[in-house]
Amino acid sequence: MHETFFTLAIVWMVGLLGALVLLASRQRSSADMLMSVDTLGLVICAVLALYGATRGEAGYLDAALVLALLSYVQTVAGARFLHHGRAFHDEEDTR
Repeated sequence: MHETFFTLAIVWMVGLLGALVLLASRQRSSADMLMSVDTLGLVICAVLALYGATRGEAGYLDAALVLALLSYVQTVAGARFLHHGRAFHDEEDTR
């Protein structure tokens, strides 16, 4: 019963991945594209976590955790780039 539920959830999430790829490719503004790619990373993390729970292997959960961390860093760097025009500040800009 649980394995069937996890399999259906994985199929649903893969369908969402396809929709999110189309959504991200059609965005006109950079902020909308950043949010679409962030949501895409979240859904990929969910697919990895569900697949790891279905298979009973912790390696997929570790990969999902690392991907979530990288997705967070990407979102913060992208938002800073959109706001300031650069992702990181220079030494002389801290005055």
